[in-house]
Amino acid sequence: MDKKENRLIESFTRVGGVLLLLGAAVYITGWSYAPYFYLAGALIFASGQFADQYTGDDKIVKRLRFQQVLGAVFLLLTALLMFAEPIHNHILSTTSMPPTLRSFLLDLTRRNNWIVTLSIGAIFELYSSFRLDRISDD
Repeated sequence: MDKKENRLIESFTRVGGVLLLLGAAVYITGWSYAPYFYLAGALIFASGQFADQYTGDDKIVKRLRFQQVLGAVFLLLTALLMFAEPIHNHILSTTSMPPTLRSFLLDLTRRNNWIVTLSIGAIFELYSSFRLDRISDD
């Protein structure tokens, strides 16, 4: 990968990270556009993570890169869960649904499930980035 591609991937990761942070922080306030900022950040950040390829033979770096990609997937899942509130409200108003299915869907779209997936994704991203940085310093 040449320097120009590397800088482009790095800028995608940074811009996406800023939008992720902005969207997650503002979502707590209840601003209706916050999930859109988060979704844009997640898409940009994940595309940067997916584009960054490792072609070497080091198994530790391959594992850490896989963890970064997995963290990006969890961040994308978080964006989907941020949009689950309208679905949740629709399920609450629907009475023709079987009770077990309704209960399952209500649990799945509960308002704060996005925090769990965000935390998992952030832990994967943080751990792997610190470990990769340490490996590159050695």
